[in-house]
Amino acid sequence: MKIEYLSNGNVVSLLSARQGKTYPAIAQVEAYWHALCDGRLCPTRQEIDPRGMAGALHEAFILEKIAPGLARIRLAGQHLNDVMDMEVRGMPISVFFEADARKELHRALEALFDMPAQITLSLTTAPRAFRKPVEAQMVMLPLRDEEGQITRVLGALQVDGDLKRGPHRFSIRSVETTAIIVKADTTASLVTSQKAYDQIKGATNRSRETMDLRLGTSPGLHMGHVYREPNPGKDNAFHSFAEAQRHFSLHEETLNSGTGKRAHLKLVTSN
Repeated sequence: MKIEYLSNGNVVSLLSARQGKTYPAIAQVEAYWHALCDGRLCPTRQEIDPRGMAGALHEAFILEKIAPGLARIRLAGQHLNDVMDMEVRGMPISVFFEADARKELHRALEALFDMPAQITLSLTTAPRAFRKPVEAQMVMLPLRDEEGQITRVLGALQVDGDLKRGPHRFSIRSVETTAIIVKADTTASLVTSQKAYDQIKGATNRSRETMDLRLGTSPGLHMGHVYREPNPGKDNAFHSFAEAQRHFSLHEETLNSGTGKRAHLKLVTSN
């Protein structure tokens, strides 16, 4: 079932508008995430390897849930810093949005963590003197933590065209909420693989024994959004870039403030 809405109540298709612009970094992050899923609801944070999305490291980010509908940036590519013209690690993801768009973002993040769901946002900035609006796209994909809970997000933000000096804050043109579901006949294999993962990580006190497939989730909370169920036949094949290891690396730095480790994704040229 596919339901598409605009805020004024007219039922129209937004798919063609999304396909009118190309965002290669968004497509690569999506493909990498779907390949890691391999029939599961979502992969774990520990499975994310920068080599698998080597061409999108500048645009990629990882979020951590801090409250319902709220998440902060744990890792961020240089493109995100350029958009805001500042270092964004440790900031809430809402820093990229205008004040009137943050309620919509809050609802989208709630759907991502609770359904779970894939969120795709079409973004634009307000026009300024001698400056045209900037259009962009953001994708957010759920990840599980070591305890099996969905508290992390793999995402990407890409601006269309040349990026002018920031900071740029966006309004939301449209929201696509795609519920993540798994076929019932794959439940047994999903539970088996989850238990194997728990044993490897030493998770002895797992709060739940089986995955919640959320087959009865309703899109009713997202009127005014775009809601799509996933295509079970979608090609999830994606080959990681094995040779990209010598070109890209994940750098971490320890802050002296006592808040722990923070890391960022950085492009490194080879000799």
